[in-house]
Amino acid sequence: MKIVSSMRDASLFTLKSAISIFTIAILTLMLNPLLVNNLRAEVFTVTAYCSCERCCNKNPSDKWYGITATGKHARWGTVAVDRKVIKLGSRLKIQGFPKTTFRAEDVGSAIKGNHIDIWFPSHKQALRFGVKKTVVYCIGKPVFVRSGI
Repeated sequence: MKIVSSMRDASLFTLKSAISIFTIAILTLMLNPLLVNNLRAEVFTVTAYCSCERCCNKNPSDKWYGITATGKHARWGTVAVDRKVIKLGSRLKIQGFPKTTFRAEDVGSAIKGNHIDIWFPSHKQALRFGVKKTVVYCIGKPVFVRSGI
């Protein structure tokens, strides 16, 4: 009699576990579109610039020296983007910079398509960065413009 009772309890436990797992799976499937829509990522060519005359064609005596397209002073976290791809004001995470949230605040004549230019405080640092292909994540809204993601 005890064996039958133990088997019944084990079956009931297994059934309850299966229902719990099924419920979690259904909830995950229902929430998945929400999670995926909040993660927008694309591969970009990432380069670097500074506020110097070679990078921006402005000298320190120019009243617009170091001023971005949004009217702010360029600083660490500023990136130049193609407005047709990323809206100005967008917050971005760039692979390789886990502790920095970048903001699209500038544009540049050479920045076209999937190309982002990261501002660095010196020309030497910008040159040292070079050119990289990396994943760029858009955080929240606004989003990538061209791709519609």
